Amino acid sequence: MGGQCCNNTSYLDDVEPQDDTELKRLDTRKINIKYNYKKKQKELNSSQTTKTQERTKQLAVTLKSGGVYLGDWVGNKREGYGILKWPDGSEYEGEWKNNKAHGQGKFIYPDGDYYEGQWENDKQNGRGTFQSINGGKFEGQWKDDLQQGYGIETWEDGSRYEGYFYEGIKQGQGTYIWNDGSTYTGLWINNKRHGQGSQVWKNGKEYQGEWFEDFMCGQGIIKWSNGCTYVGQFNKDALNGYGIFKWSNGRSYEGSFKHSKPNGKGKVILDNGRSRFGEWNEGQLIKWFDNNQDEQKENFDILNLEDL
Repeated sequence: MGGQCCNNTSYLDDVEPQDDTELKRLDTRKINIKYNYKKKQKELNSSQTTKTQERTKQLAVTLKSGGVYLGDWVGNKREGYGILKWPDGSEYEGEWKNNKAHGQGKFIYPDGDYYEGQWENDKQNGRGTFQSINGGKFEGQWKDDLQQGYGIETWEDGSRYEGYFYEGIKQGQGTYIWNDGSTYTGLWINNKRHGQGSQVWKNGKEYQGEWFEDFMCGQGIIKWSNGCTYVGQFNKDALNGYGIFKWSNGRSYEGSFKHSKPNGKGKVILDNGRSRFGEWNEGQLIKWFDNNQDEQKENFDILNLEDL
């Protein structure tokens, strides 16, 4: 569920590979929120009762659809407080206006899921909570049966999202917390990390920079728990383009990367501070641009930072 980057299994002993496979891609799941309430309502608005315009309370009335309503009426319309139960086991209890759910109310689905909160014109509008029997839950703002505004979405495994929604999807600033403690805080578009954001993995790896459609993409900085750092360009979670990679012992490589491997011309700084220029192809050293072709070749013969 996150962006992963580099490996050095074939290069240095001080750079240990770290497995992020469990976070390979963000879980794009959404709570399965149901919206069949208004369909039921279309079948209900045909019952006739008293002709008076004063609010009255009737005994249980069976409607043509088979639903049974017990509550307040004004004329022939449900108005005030009442309970409506359908033959399939679903139920609405709360406030009504002009035959529509309007105000505070709770709708229970046949499988036990429910929404409780504010209603307007038969739709979930305002603040409310959707609770699934499987453990999924949303608390926050709604507009026309969709999450819109600030809300908190949680799942049965402990993962959660806190942030903004638009028309039922994650959109704007928000924080996603995985059940292993990994976090992402930043911008979202269409349920994906997109724009500026930072992520911290459970193994201590940190990334801060640009995202594109759920990938680390653009300019960014990544730090590993062993002290290695990279500053530069990314593409689809890989070091790609110009960048500077530094080891914790002071050595560094500066130059072009492709698929998290040095590719093209670059400069290395050795332990003693000496700089050397060379050329690499997919992490393999081709040559040094000086007369000492064998000096330090064993240390920079292969630079493979993938899956670090």
